[in-house]
Amino acid sequence: MENKEPLCLKCARRGKTCCQICEIYVTPGNVERIQMFTGRHDFYEFRLPQDPRYLDQDDDPEWARCVFRPDGSRRVLRRTESGDCVFLGTCGCQLPWEVRPLVCRLYPVEYTATGLKTDLADGCPVDLLPPGQDLLSALGMTWAQAEVWHRQLYAEIRMEPHLLTNGPTELERIQTLRLDRPGQEASIPGGLSRPPMPMPAGTPANSPAGTQPCGAGKTASYPQSMPKVA
Repeated sequence: MENKEPLCLKCARRGKTCCQICEIYVTPGNVERIQMFTGRHDFYEFRLPQDPRYLDQDDDPEWARCVFRPDGSRRVLRRTESGDCVFLGTCGCQLPWEVRPLVCRLYPVEYTATGLKTDLADGCPVDLLPPGQDLLSALGMTWAQAEVWHRQLYAEIRMEPHLLTNGPTELERIQTLRLDRPGQEASIPGGLSRPPMPMPAGTPANSPAGTQPCGAGKTASYPQSMPKVA
């Protein structure tokens, strides 16, 4: 019988996941969406990177210019005493897909301001994939969706308050919040082809990437070049 257990759940059983070891940067748009969904205002903070690898943005100066404030800090999700993301529950992420931080939605796709990279980050346990299945489809993603999220991410990092003299207008905020819509056409990097898929379901219970429980405490093997999750 085919094992349909989500890949993220398999990953969590191996050890700590990206939800437990990464510092998650959130855009101004992320903050508004999470606040509207949860009613909370205490889920983020401004903090200097704890891991110096997050400062290595030589290939993406636009990210460094926009995300990091003049004092070197940036807005990240709070973490519990154990290091878990504040939104990580026993059954995975408590936020639906359309509310999750854009960097979380995009992982393991890597990118710069110029576009998506064709190579994926190596933090996911691809050795656990069934024969013939690629990583993105296992996570319920497509390249077309990643392209939309990428455009939205860079539109929103350019709205960071330290870049704007008078702050974003209400119209700018609304337009940014509406960038992430199902059905938008998008190009696929490097001529790669992926069949179109509908946007993932809106609740963690039926989103494959939202079903990972807390890990067993072991250290996972993550890329030496940190993806933009901080």
